[in-house]
Amino acid sequence: MKISCERNKFSQSFLLVASVASVRDVRPVLQNVKITVDKNGVLLQATDTELGIRYKVDDCKIIEKGEAILPTKHLKRILVESNEEELTIESDNDKTTVSGTRSNYTLNTQPADEFSDVEKFAEQAYHEIESDIFAEAIRRTLFATDTDNTKYALSGVFFELLDDRFAAVATDGRRLAFQEGVAKCFKDHRVETSIFPARTLQVIERAIPSENIPVKISVSTTRALIQFGNIEFYSRLLEGRFPRWRNIIPEEDKKTQIDILASPFASAIKQAAIVTTDKQPGVNIVFEKGKLITSGSGSEIGASSIETPVAYDGKRLQIKIDPRFLIEYLRVLNAEKNVSLFLGEDGDPVKLKTEDDYVYVVMPLS
Repeated sequence: MKISCERNKFSQSFLLVASVASVRDVRPVLQNVKITVDKNGVLLQATDTELGIRYKVDDCKIIEKGEAILPTKHLKRILVESNEEELTIESDNDKTTVSGTRSNYTLNTQPADEFSDVEKFAEQAYHEIESDIFAEAIRRTLFATDTDNTKYALSGVFFELLDDRFAAVATDGRRLAFQEGVAKCFKDHRVETSIFPARTLQVIERAIPSENIPVKISVSTTRALIQFGNIEFYSRLLEGRFPRWRNIIPEEDKKTQIDILASPFASAIKQAAIVTTDKQPGVNIVFEKGKLITSGSGSEIGASSIETPVAYDGKRLQIKIDPRFLIEYLRVLNAEKNVSLFLGEDGDPVKLKTEDDYVYVVMPLS
């Protein structure tokens, strides 16, 4: 196997694939990247058995066909630290040589036949979602997963794939984020229960290009296949029972609706939270005629009170919320996005909603 490539472009592809490689010693070969060079081009693969990636790399000059294991740890450092514009990568079963006009490296490697190929996307039944919509759904839900229990249902994002719609939902038991959007269904591919691991979605979001392209998603009982552009992913799904999330979202009847722009709301919460502590995390949020008052206190720090003009003409309403939950939510919104708050009685869940089918529910503090 022998190729010549532009270092910067190859580095971007390789680093993405290498991020999927295993960090455990169960099968040492899986800590590396497999490269296959044939009539179809240059293919990079990596997997940790839970998540796998196939990346067809463009803009490489094929000198000799074949396959090899690329030693990830040291090749990453070469690609990052090298000043070469062009690199030649050549490998046999025992060694990989990386050379440029002023540098040369010889690295020990492993036999390619010890690496099992990642499953290809060859499905006829799947859903198709535009990449900008899919990426936004990931950003708007991933932060609300339970990061303390990485193997259980709440540590992932629940996806529901129906005829012409999809829903992405995440919750950690204290707040819930829900994004709905348009999707195309092919060959009766309907999935009502699938939980994607957070790590899978983190890597996918990073891989989605800036230009808008279709994302294909095919789900079976235990695994999902995702394909967009020249990248394919394999991912195991999380097991466990996800909450009946639709029952958690409060009805808007008998609640007071208050509209506010994301940017000033976020600023008011952040300012009030400056004096809060882990032991006293709550921020008081008060709506009065024409203004929003946010305040916080910490016995070891002091107190805060911030007044923000708002278009509100109703009765006085007050809630107390962990500011982290609101800041994380507002961070994924455009600064000029309008947010509708739905407030009920003391202790009721607070519902926040935007015009593009994004719903967030957070429990107030007592």
